[in-house]
Amino acid sequence: MNVSHLALEDNHTITQRILDEVRDILLESLTADLITELVDRDMDAMEQATQHLLRLVGGRLMATLVEVSVLRHVGPPPNCAQCNRPMRLVDRRRERKMHGLVGDFAYSRPYFHCRACGDGLAPDDERFGVGALSYTPALSRVAAAQAVDVPFERAARKLSETLGADFCEADVYRAVESLGAVAETEIQAEMATPAAPPPAPDGDTLVMGMDGTTSHIEGAWHEVKVGVVGTLGPETKRDPTTDRELFAVKNPMYCAAANTEADAFMPRFLWLARQAGQGHPALRRVVFINDGGPWIWTRASQLDQEGVERIEILDYFHVTEHVWRVAGAFFGPQSLDAHAWVRPVLENLLDHGPEPLLQALNALRPRTKDQKDELRKATGYFSDHREHMRYPQYMDMKLPIASGIVEATCRSVVCQRTKGAGMRWSRMGAQAVLNLRCFYLSSHDRWRNFFDHRPLRNAPRVALIRRDAQDAA
Repeated sequence: MNVSHLALEDNHTITQRILDEVRDILLESLTADLITELVDRDMDAMEQATQHLLRLVGGRLMATLVEVSVLRHVGPPPNCAQCNRPMRLVDRRRERKMHGLVGDFAYSRPYFHCRACGDGLAPDDERFGVGALSYTPALSRVAAAQAVDVPFERAARKLSETLGADFCEADVYRAVESLGAVAETEIQAEMATPAAPPPAPDGDTLVMGMDGTTSHIEGAWHEVKVGVVGTLGPETKRDPTTDRELFAVKNPMYCAAANTEADAFMPRFLWLARQAGQGHPALRRVVFINDGGPWIWTRASQLDQEGVERIEILDYFHVTEHVWRVAGAFFGPQSLDAHAWVRPVLENLLDHGPEPLLQALNALRPRTKDQKDELRKATGYFSDHREHMRYPQYMDMKLPIASGIVEATCRSVVCQRTKGAGMRWSRMGAQAVLNLRCFYLSSHDRWRNFFDHRPLRNAPRVALIRRDAQDAA
């Protein structure tokens, strides 16, 4: 088809010519011999042949639409982004090949060059929302959705099986690492300039928490810190632990940072909280629920907001682990005497708060060094967290007393994707996958919003990502 003529014709004429070409493709492909062969085979063969034919049609249709769009948007030479000088046209029809969701295709577009800076530019690529990758935006989004859930090789196989074309592991990896790098750049920019007002929260109460797990990064096991923020209530559910009604968590949002110190992680967590409504005048309460990690509690005050109540809760199950360690040291691990001591202690903790627990600890008489050490650590720990263990008060307010949402974040965001057998990550590779996985698992359409910004325009080549990472190191 001569697309240069199509660019000058009306939409009706273009539509008719495209329909004629699709008909020609179908007539050329659906020969009598092929139909005779297919009708004698099973439905799977028929459907695979049909899918292949539709990809041929889809690729040809995309090529025509893109070429017409290029010809209809001819403009003056652009200015160089580096030196702002006009660029010179070096190729009127430089070809570009793309792998697409509906088929593979190629198109030609003008290509410009800056003599001073050496940069090259095809303005139509940016207008189409494509960058250095050979995947179209739609295919990149689908490939990333697969690869944040399963290893890259399996993601490539799933793409091939679903779309009826061959996709390789390396291309999927390049797409994910490049997109994840764009996500990191956007996150860092938003962390540095939190000038925009936060969105209105889904309710007047946010629940949030932080934790850490590990992944094999840069040749060793390193901590990956995670954060989660969600809306608490007004819907309720029955707590299986206490058989009491409590507010349910909805619309959770996640963030994660690979091999990052606590002080470097906090801006990311505060950015996440802001995305969920932290700082909005409609917010009335923040419930901060975590295990006993000191790095977490020493930074809780950074969540302060004028006029907003902050309630800090120590994870109940984390408390029970400490109580059982004391019981094991004094009565033997999992012994009947240990059970006899632990049961009333935990019941009183839920019914009356931390005071009966501290009294029970004070009543113990250690005889061995291990008992003295365990008792000293437990007494200090529970004394430090006394105000975080007002469980009767929390349950009367229908607040959760266990950090299940935080523990689940470690598993779902990090462990299920980055801790598979034999997995080894670079820091940038792990961070790229974690960024996209956090977007994908979060509510509020964060995944769709990210791709609506056409991230492929800014996606660097993987080689550039690794070079920058090495320079930074």
